[in-house]
Amino acid sequence: MKKEEQLDWLSEPKSGSHGGARVGAGRKSKYDETKVMRVPSRYSEAIKKLIAHLDEIDETELQHPKVESKPVFYRTMKDKRREVTFVAGKIIDI
Repeated sequence: MKKEEQLDWLSEPKSGSHGGARVGAGRKSKYDETKVMRVPSRYSEAIKKLIAHLDEIDETELQHPKVESKPVFYRTMKDKRREVTFVAGKIIDI
């Protein structure tokens, strides 16, 4: 193959189904919509546990007025130890 033919071949637009973005490609989320957020890495584990707690109580109907998570330990931005628990409950329409 001549050098000119090689250059012509490289400049041709690619066609076919190889490479590039495709509609419907990629991992599917178990949630309807998601949002990308930047959070301090020291809080990421607490946020993951909050989401897990919300998923857990969503999967099982609340049998009690309130459901409390196990304590989650984290460090503040000033490196102080803290504990947080998440409480979820039914909202009763009056």
